[in-house]
Amino acid sequence: GGGDSGSGSSDGGSSDAGGKKRITYTLREDVPSMDPQNSNSISSSSANIHVLACLTRNVEGEVKGDAAETWEVSDDGLTYTFHLRDGLKWSDGEDVTAEDYVYGMQRLMDPEVASDYAFIGYILKNGAAVNNGDVAVEELGVKAPDDKTVEITLEHPAVYFEAMVSMCSFGPARKDLVEEYGAEYAADPEKAAYNGPFVMSEWKHGDELIMTKNPDYWDADSIKLDEICIKTVADAKTGVAMFEQGEVDITIVPSEMVPQYAEGELNTEAYFTGADDYIMLNQTEGKALANKNLRFAMNYGLNRKEYNTLVNYDTYVAAQRLVLPNVTSADTTYGEAYPYEPFPLENDNDKAKEYLDKAVSELGVSSPADIEITLLTTDTEGAKKQAEVLKEQYEKNLGIKVEIDQVTYKERLEREQVLDYDMVVTGWVPDYSDAYSYLELWISDGQYNHSGYNNPKYDELLEKSTTETDAKARQDLLFEAEKIFLEEDAALVPLQLRQDTYLVNPKIENFNVYFVGYDFNLVYADLAE
Repeated sequence: GGGDSGSGSSDGGSSDAGGKKRITYTLREDVPSMDPQNSNSISSSSANIHVLACLTRNVEGEVKGDAAETWEVSDDGLTYTFHLRDGLKWSDGEDVTAEDYVYGMQRLMDPEVASDYAFIGYILKNGAAVNNGDVAVEELGVKAPDDKTVEITLEHPAVYFEAMVSMCSFGPARKDLVEEYGAEYAADPEKAAYNGPFVMSEWKHGDELIMTKNPDYWDADSIKLDEICIKTVADAKTGVAMFEQGEVDITIVPSEMVPQYAEGELNTEAYFTGADDYIMLNQTEGKALANKNLRFAMNYGLNRKEYNTLVNYDTYVAAQRLVLPNVTSADTTYGEAYPYEPFPLENDNDKAKEYLDKAVSELGVSSPADIEITLLTTDTEGAKKQAEVLKEQYEKNLGIKVEIDQVTYKERLEREQVLDYDMVVTGWVPDYSDAYSYLELWISDGQYNHSGYNNPKYDELLEKSTTETDAKARQDLLFEAEKIFLEEDAALVPLQLRQDTYLVNPKIENFNVYFVGYDFNLVYADLAE
């Protein structure tokens, strides 16, 4: 369980001794990083949006000015000019300048920093060239003509860019502090400065992270909470017990417990968190899963319906494709515009066997039992369950051998990055509401392509989509790419669309969840007395 932190956080909600308004929410793992340019997980970005004022702020899909009061876009859609508000301050009293934003974006793209999220900045003029070390970081399409103006030039027009700059990756960074602390920047509260609605005031790694209201935030009058506490509670059942004892205000309900709360005695709500989970397959040369027929067998040999029942007690939705159906497409949702079911909900063993037989002969082994694949997974209870169900299905339906390798969340992310795995259950929350957010991951030299997938035809369609100005024609190209990815290449195994159920303190007002870029947004939340 979480253990008592001794900092008063066991008095959940507004009953804190000092009469402070504090909301506590749980995470299963410690926030991996508070460095905005090195955040590559939804838990990091959710925390970071509370302590940073990016140029804009995304509130459930509505983009508002944050540090920028106004902005203009050039007629060709390539240049964005952001005008900062007057009197913006960092939490240590320094002025916030346009240069802080320029530096943050340069840092994101700087190959020396090696940010795992740099791919998101490929939208910036020269982004890829800078990140690949071909041109100097000063050549990036971001500059500060003066202290109050940030001018950003893009590689291609993108209607979703003003929403993108609300992401912490594009947030400001303090050059003096980065130079002082190096890799330790933002690793502890005093190793960074904050210009957002809250500041990080305490971080007991592996236990809790506390953010306190920032009196110097430009919109401080609208911020009602005094504190937000993120508690690491590895076991979701412990989180539920803590909620019932009033120790935490927001916690996830493990799927097996959802039915008992569905009666509505407590304030539970199912929130569509928007992640699309899948088994990522390492297709680099020499790996068994470089074999396309084996990848097809993995798709047909999986019973997604049964998986969803056993692992999620039917609280999620079984996934049959890559792109999250909820993202926007021209004038509707992508799922409505392009209904698509490349793989069946239930296993088709005959079809799986056809592919498997071909794979066996191509791999030069004598039977499926000679094919051994390791499934990399994290060490939480939920991940363990997931892995066991997958192992059992694949061994039963295909007759191959599946080994389970459990590591910490942090190590799993690191191993994905260097392609040190056979297959891994992972997922993607879109960074902006568009199919491109899913498809750009698999561009052959894409920096977030952690699977070794490579198809020139796929690359070409994505490339074309970036210059296609007709919205419908652009979406058609993206759907074409999704079909190549799944129907021609079976490049991953779609698993599930996450739909999490949370227990939420009924006193909380203005609590936002959104399926793009963050789980929780408590910036403007309040606790009713």
